Amino acid sequence: MPELKNVSDDILARRGRDFARKGQFALANDFLSEYCARAVKEERPITGTILAAYGLAVGMTTDLKEGIEICHRALNSDRRNPEIYLNIARLQIQAGSRKKAVEAIERGLSFSEKNRELIALQKQIGHRQQPPLPFLPRNNPVNVKLGKLFHRLKTGSPPKSASRAKSKAKAGVSA
Repeated sequence: MPELKNVSDDILARRGRDFARKGQFALANDFLSEYCARAVKEERPITGTILAAYGLAVGMTTDLKEGIEICHRALNSDRRNPEIYLNIARLQIQAGSRKKAVEAIERGLSFSEKNRELIALQKQIGHRQQPPLPFLPRNNPVNVKLGKLFHRLKTGSPPKSASRAKSKAKAGVSA
């Protein structure tokens, strides 16, 4: 860990956020943990943006669950900050929860619809379509079946039973 005792708070915060944005999470963790420790010791508030960057660094380097919790604490101070939602989405992807990541991205975009980083992450992981029957839950069997049918019609792929019959016919197996 670099010697950070003589580095100003402003530089710790700025460089820590920069390291987190660039994906240099170990360095971000070092800088932001020093910044946060000083702020707590001096009883100064920590901005939501700094706290979320620290949460991202913690989640990507040491403890994913703790990182997500820190980011959610950041929301308490700044619910409308798209950068916090971006960090939550990145951690949720790391945790394997695409659904929660998509929700965080959509929430962030509701506050800043042109946020480049959120849009890029959304393109990377995709987004959920509206269920065919929005008055039913997404996982309702009717919505699931209709969703699969609409997807096949949209992509032009044959139903699974038809593709199995074709592959059996090619192999010379009779049904």
